[in-house]
Amino acid sequence: MFRRFFLFLLFFPLYINAEPVAWDGPGAEGWLTRSSEHFDAHYPASDPAYETLALHSLNIAEQAHSELMPFFTTPPAAKTQLVLSDDQDIANGWATFFPFSQIRLYLTPPHDLNGLENYDDWLALLIRHEYVHILHMEMGRGAPERFRSLFGRVLFFFPHSLISPMLIEGLAVYLETDYEAGTGRLASSWYEMQMREEVRSGEFASLGEAAISSREWPYGQYYLYGAFFIEYLIQTYGEEKLQMWLSLYSGEIVPYLMLNSSARRVYGRDFESLWAGFRIAMEQRFGGEDTATAVTAGQLPASTLRQQVSGSDGQAVYYVARDDEDRPVLQRCTGVDVECADIADGRDITSIDVTPDGRIIAVRALTYASGRYSADLWLLEGGAWTPLTTDARVADARWLPDGSGFLYTSFRAGFSHLLLLSPDGSETLLWRGNYGEYVGAFDINNDGTQIIAAYKTPGRSWELASKDVSNSDWTLLTDSSANEAQPRFTTDDRLLFVADYAGKFGMYEWQDGSALSLASDDVDVTKSFDPWITGDRLWLQEYTAGGYLLKNTSLPLAHGQVEYQTAATRSVDVERVEASAPEAYEPWSTLRPHYWLPVFYGTEDTRYVGLSTGGTDALGRHNYQVDLAYGTEQKAFDMTLVYQYQRWLLGYDVENELYDFNDTVPGFTVIKDQQWRLQRNWLVQAMRDRLGLHSGLVSRRISIDSVEPGVVISGERAAERHSIGLALTFNDQRGLMHSPGGFGPGAELVAEDFSLLNDDFSGVHVQPGFNYMFDLPGRHSLMFSLNTGFASEEAPGWQLGGLPPQEDYALFGREQLSLRGFDSGNQFGRYYDRERLVYAAQLSSINDNWGIWPLGLDDLELRVFLERGRAWTESDDPEAMVGTGVELRLNSIVGYRALVPVVLGVAQGLQGIGSETQGYFGIQAAF
Repeated sequence: MFRRFFLFLLFFPLYINAEPVAWDGPGAEGWLTRSSEHFDAHYPASDPAYETLALHSLNIAEQAHSELMPFFTTPPAAKTQLVLSDDQDIANGWATFFPFSQIRLYLTPPHDLNGLENYDDWLALLIRHEYVHILHMEMGRGAPERFRSLFGRVLFFFPHSLISPMLIEGLAVYLETDYEAGTGRLASSWYEMQMREEVRSGEFASLGEAAISSREWPYGQYYLYGAFFIEYLIQTYGEEKLQMWLSLYSGEIVPYLMLNSSARRVYGRDFESLWAGFRIAMEQRFGGEDTATAVTAGQLPASTLRQQVSGSDGQAVYYVARDDEDRPVLQRCTGVDVECADIADGRDITSIDVTPDGRIIAVRALTYASGRYSADLWLLEGGAWTPLTTDARVADARWLPDGSGFLYTSFRAGFSHLLLLSPDGSETLLWRGNYGEYVGAFDINNDGTQIIAAYKTPGRSWELASKDVSNSDWTLLTDSSANEAQPRFTTDDRLLFVADYAGKFGMYEWQDGSALSLASDDVDVTKSFDPWITGDRLWLQEYTAGGYLLKNTSLPLAHGQVEYQTAATRSVDVERVEASAPEAYEPWSTLRPHYWLPVFYGTEDTRYVGLSTGGTDALGRHNYQVDLAYGTEQKAFDMTLVYQYQRWLLGYDVENELYDFNDTVPGFTVIKDQQWRLQRNWLVQAMRDRLGLHSGLVSRRISIDSVEPGVVISGERAAERHSIGLALTFNDQRGLMHSPGGFGPGAELVAEDFSLLNDDFSGVHVQPGFNYMFDLPGRHSLMFSLNTGFASEEAPGWQLGGLPPQEDYALFGREQLSLRGFDSGNQFGRYYDRERLVYAAQLSSINDNWGIWPLGLDDLELRVFLERGRAWTESDDPEAMVGTGVELRLNSIVGYRALVPVVLGVAQGLQGIGSETQGYFGIQAAF
């Protein structure tokens, strides 16, 4: 256990990004590879468009390499692996150096306002940002460099991988930004708006709050603060100082402890002092005379957080209320005072549209078992959602005004599509853009003849464009260097939209070929989004430092002429590089071990010496981990092997345990416990992967390998059990970011047969289970679970009692089940049942770090539980065991990223033989 926990802490920050490509998405038919001097690009073989994108990515990556190398000076040790993933309907990507340098590129471009809208070429911005991470992490000199040559790619020998994500992402955002071209987040009106509100609210983040991957608003604040902080350091002290610090720190062998020391050596002050200067600079830049009148975070309603999805039927605004502490709901809002009533489940909704008679469609994005995050179109009927499409990858959708069908946009293979969906389910492609030509949010006028959309072409910002519904290409309406977005037709065909003409996002109306600004004395339209008009009210969402406020104001609004800079098309050409011919993807070059880690630990009886290694391939489809340790007293190896290939999971574990049965003489009896697990997940899946059928094989052998003097063994020295099982699972549960627990049901039915293989047991196990998470108001939840089991006479029985996690979080091979307030295995039988009720509450949300040191606190939770269970046979029917207790969970943040729950608990058995008081303290997490 110690070894696994140690490795978990060591590699957790890296594994969180290394998800495989989807096994049922683009690429399921096969993958190809093309290479350049410094990069390998892997792409699906299913569409020629992917090869074009792969070659373009290699050109961009080689250009980024040549432009960034003078800043970092240290190249990666080997070629960086680029994987073009088209299974995520979200604009994103990631990079890691572990266990080799790799970048995952999601091909869906940004198509709405979220801070990423300032780009000439989406892949160019994404690759440059992620490659900054690679070059940053690869920096190493002195002792770290020498240790890498000996042990390979071990986390502690990459000092910059252990710094705050604020510094990591801040550097990447700074170096992605080109002020002259107006690209990158630091050149965006979005980041300016966010930082302005942070300053004006009086809630400017401390160094500790910004240093961690916080769950507080604004989400991703370490990007925001980190970018402006790096820019401040360069503007104040010069770029050479930053390069000096990067180089100095890359030689630290105890990196966590040397952050402030290295900063003082370069800047003459530690990070706390640098942060104080940064805060003053931000207040001078973004404060201004209106600071005193700004809405402060303390004045905001608690229900306000992220920008909500909205729509309108001309009479009311429909609004997906989501604050991440309560279950999302779709609401209908009316009135000057914004009175809202719940009408439907609001989970997973990214866009909605409403007809004048109140019919609603929604774009809902779901995560699938394979890892795909994909969106489809759903219709609200009788209070429930009915799917209209499958795997359509919908970005945005609108009813045709006569209700005869729908228009929707979709991104596939990195290209933008506009499609017509008829009521019978047939699709018609109306338009497909070229590379870099994208359609974002759009709307249809009231007679159904014209579409207005946010439209992006290479080298230009987002502009408004029009298109006939039936045919024709897009025609630009606007010609400005600003970003124009969120076009909305009113019931009388007025066209509203959002733009950042003056460097601040505001609300505008398009009239007679001109943009007119809107102004109101009641709301601040210079930081407002999602405009709708109902009757004599304008509805909007106002951005604040605590989230978005849904507001409305009276009409008519004041209008003003708009002055803006005319758009200029910037060249986005990149030099072509020499690339290899396409070859079938092979995993072996990246799958080999890239590190080995020595392991030393011990108990009072023995010492262990060993090593750990592991690996993955570029696609993330093969994953393995091997831990090997030699026990000096046992004179035998303990080993854990885990290998996963897509839906297959293989595990092997052998442990040689010491027992001192005869304490009058030296020596131990050694009992070897070996276990194999083979599991095949998702044999069958249904209900959009909420329902699944899985299979598993568990083989266990327990043997007495050596006997201490004075101990006599009678009978067999070994026992074996082998089982083959099927598990039917249902999971429709969702977590909540700001509340313990979540909401929704889950169930399972597990059956295992011990008769199919010759061993010491036969018969069957059957275990049904059900659980439900109830979302209570605020940051509270209630969780109920019911588990039962039947074992036939020849099968192994059940053991009930002890602290979690007796079940070991496995589907198959579960024979020991926890029940607090009693010893492990307190009851034994061929039948069992167990009920558990847990109330959880967040007592405090801290979300703060100890300055720049690698230790912080996320939140404090209280959990109160009541458990009842019993295990019995036909001849022995003991009294049920009942236990209760309370836990305090201090969710600590280790290394700025890893959430490690420290648990202090007490359990008391209330009823049943063997009841006792149990106190426990430790780290309670599944490794």
